[in-house]
Amino acid sequence: MYGSSSSLGGNNWNSYNSNDILTGTTDPLAGDALARDHLSTADTLADPLRTADPLGATTFAPEQGKDNAIDSPVDDPDDPEDESHQEEEDSYRALQSSEWADDVVAKFNPLSYRNSDDKTLVNVKEIPEKEGLVFKHINYLVAHNLKFPSEYYLAADNNNGKQQTTSKNRGETKVIRRYSDFAWLVEVLWKKYPFRLIPELPPKKFALASANDPIFLQKRRRGLQRFLYQLVKHPVLSKENLVVMFLTVPNDFSNWKKFANVELSDEFEGIRVQIPKRFRINMDHVLRGLRDNESEETVRNASPPIRNDTVINDITQIWSESPVDHKSLEFVENFDTLNNNLTRLADLWSKFTLLADRIERRELAVAADHQRASAFLEHFMKVDTEVFGLDNIVENKTRRMDEEAQNLNIINTILGQALKFFQNSKQLKDEEMGNVSNEVMENFKKFQDYMTSLHFLMQRVTNYKNESERQIHLLLNKVTRTNERLSQIKGKSDIKGSEVDRLVTIATQTFDQLNTLISRVILVKSTFINEYALYQKTKYIISEVFQDWFRERMKYGDLQLESLQRLVNDLQDLPLR
Repeated sequence: MYGSSSSLGGNNWNSYNSNDILTGTTDPLAGDALARDHLSTADTLADPLRTADPLGATTFAPEQGKDNAIDSPVDDPDDPEDESHQEEEDSYRALQSSEWADDVVAKFNPLSYRNSDDKTLVNVKEIPEKEGLVFKHINYLVAHNLKFPSEYYLAADNNNGKQQTTSKNRGETKVIRRYSDFAWLVEVLWKKYPFRLIPELPPKKFALASANDPIFLQKRRRGLQRFLYQLVKHPVLSKENLVVMFLTVPNDFSNWKKFANVELSDEFEGIRVQIPKRFRINMDHVLRGLRDNESEETVRNASPPIRNDTVINDITQIWSESPVDHKSLEFVENFDTLNNNLTRLADLWSKFTLLADRIERRELAVAADHQRASAFLEHFMKVDTEVFGLDNIVENKTRRMDEEAQNLNIINTILGQALKFFQNSKQLKDEEMGNVSNEVMENFKKFQDYMTSLHFLMQRVTNYKNESERQIHLLLNKVTRTNERLSQIKGKSDIKGSEVDRLVTIATQTFDQLNTLISRVILVKSTFINEYALYQKTKYIISEVFQDWFRERMKYGDLQLESLQRLVNDLQDLPLR
């Protein structure tokens, strides 16, 4: 009836990773290919739900090209555009701290229907009839009460050749999906939002379980339901166009995927942040006199060279910077501490969930014994009459046998009340177990799912950190070597102009790549901080779990106590002589 929960200690995280469920999944951290990967498609879909910026009102600016990017780092103390150094730092801190989080986290509520303000309902049911000519597959009926703009329903209706009512007239929306549709969706989310709290899919199958095992199929169905619920609760992922279409295209989603234009650029594509001055390498003194658009007067009046040693050191420590205070270099240390403690917490919660499941199983076993007790007692009441009711064996001289028979009838009548008590106890326990299984145990697993999502988010961030640090060192070395070469040849008249142009092009391109990488690192760190701020709200699932669990136990415990009290009162009338 209940699914077991395995420990998450050590390498057991892998049992929760969707990467092990799907095959042929593209690595979401494979460099710039992430931002340019597209599916082969035909038609284009509008995206009316996408906000101007998923990270909030921060100082983002669209990428304008290499020229602007190259000229931006020049630090001129007399330039009015550069005199506000503090404003840049404030905008960077705003990006990485509270503006996005305070606005969105306040509205984020991962709790269930009873304790949420939006009253979101998402149900996944297995359709009994299987489809497929050779290999049978299971379809799932996804029902929800989410409301979307009418554009989505019109797009879905037109794609299916139907005309249906708009979202204003819709109540519950129902769509049919296969497991492969869920797998496609989570793979798309990895590519578009690799640094978000993406929920994990339940496994398609277990090595030791049959594909038709009803217990496993029930676990998978519930896992898919939790996956969707976590997805629609996320303030960014829930507004993703493909998520909305997944929830609104009525039927034949596989056919919709063939004709839809699915854009898989990640959410940071085309976004550049205003890089703080401490990360800006000054190349003006190296390129001075080598650019075609510079006059002789500009070269003569140029400011003295500025050393970049401090800037390079700051860039190499960009991952260590605290998002709250850039002078504190404890981010990586705190990140690792969080990751280690998260594994411990998940392991403890998993074991406690397993024990809670055992407790409920034992309660269910007691209820089953109550049912057996009622059956045995019913047979006992029939047989005892045959034993104590044969008055023709003993001579009836004092008419006492009539009294004995009457007492036997009283005993059997009151035993009938005990029989009803056992039956009622079994019924109450079944109702309690149904509520605990559908709500309480699912909330136990919901909190476990969020920990799993955070763990694999941190894993993806760690992988990107290692890759970006390697790229940063390569680019810094390339910039340094090119600058040294340019400095050496500036005073030589025998160097060909083509060689100078080539080195200038290499320097500017490398510098632009470095700025793009720094910008992306800042975005990844700020996104993780915002996702971790969302995760902070999941601790209230713990409150909900224990409130609901013991509320159910108290509710049905009181009912059991009332039934027991009535039985005790009836038992007082049993004759003793």
